[in-house]
Amino acid sequence: MALLDRAAMVLHAAIRGAATLHCAAILGAASLLSVSACGARTDLGNRDGDRDASLPIDARTPRDLDVPRDAPLIRDAFIPLDANLPDGPDLDCLDEPARCDDGDACTLDDCRTDGTCAHAALACDDGDACTDDTCNSALGCSTAPTDCDDRNACTIDACDSVSGCARAPIVCEDADPCTANRCDPLRGCAFPATDCAGCADGTRDAFFDTVRYEVIAACAGGFSNAGLSRAESPTCDRGAGDDGPNPTGRGCSATDLCAPGWHVCVSAADVTMHSPDGCVGVADADPRSFFATRQTGPGCGHCATGTDTSCGSNDCRVGCAQTDRTTNDIFGCGDLGAVPQAASCGVLNRFSNNLCGGLGAPWRCDGDPDGLRESDLVVKPGPAGGGVLCCLD
Repeated sequence: MALLDRAAMVLHAAIRGAATLHCAAILGAASLLSVSACGARTDLGNRDGDRDASLPIDARTPRDLDVPRDAPLIRDAFIPLDANLPDGPDLDCLDEPARCDDGDACTLDDCRTDGTCAHAALACDDGDACTDDTCNSALGCSTAPTDCDDRNACTIDACDSVSGCARAPIVCEDADPCTANRCDPLRGCAFPATDCAGCADGTRDAFFDTVRYEVIAACAGGFSNAGLSRAESPTCDRGAGDDGPNPTGRGCSATDLCAPGWHVCVSAADVTMHSPDGCVGVADADPRSFFATRQTGPGCGHCATGTDTSCGSNDCRVGCAQTDRTTNDIFGCGDLGAVPQAASCGVLNRFSNNLCGGLGAPWRCDGDPDGLRESDLVVKPGPAGGGVLCCLD
């Protein structure tokens, strides 16, 4: 047994050599016995004190570490030959890849070639712009339909798998000339009743055939507030009109001649859209009547129905766009006034001429001696001589 004991000591000494030096460096010279406690026995003899046992000299502790013979042999301090020395927590994933599982379904777990674990975030994008992609650490990826509802009852909400949410305005049209087409963001389409006559005083003065001319009306009466060329709000609660309580239009604008849900026709194109035959229906009116629109021009009887926005009120040519700088002359339908340039005015058959000279009283365009702003300055403080054309909104 002594021989076996000696062989075991040799093996243990070889294994613990480095550990002994490391431990000695830590413990210092406080106690030579401490070296023995770290697992390196200075006395490699047997328990009978055979210090001269025939062992290789490199298997013994140096002789200058003179530890007393009776120092205990701490056999439990020796590390077993088959012990697993502790490594970092991930260093053995090459042998056991499951050690890299972090228990999170939202990460991709991998064992690197150096034996350490990597945890990359899981990409849950399904490539569909109409889904919201999320990840739950317990369940993994999940998708839910994208909510494209903008909470606006006046839009149609849809989703395209490539571009995502899209919205288009809803069209509120009941094809009833006696209702206005409206849309409320909270309630959606609404069709409030309007005066089918189209005129604020309830009586048309031309375009009498409401079947043929259901969305256009000629409305006579006065207005004292200038600004025909501008789309203004009513200023006398639509109390104007030759058959109403305020025929001279005191305190009223041109807009006050039209019923709720109707507007002063904006242009030659607006009249074309609302009337199947342009100014033909104005023949119903009293003689010497002129019904104005908001159409303006660049002078010389031309209508600003083109696209050139550089024009002013004295350019006298076709192709000009209607802007706040082309306020020359007033254009409309009737048998009163001068004949405009057909090439630019389309269905409109009459205009005011310079300083309303083609219309006469009660039409007045004074205020600009150069006669370049008739549509901006015109007033009509009397019921005779026509009024305005009103188109359904």
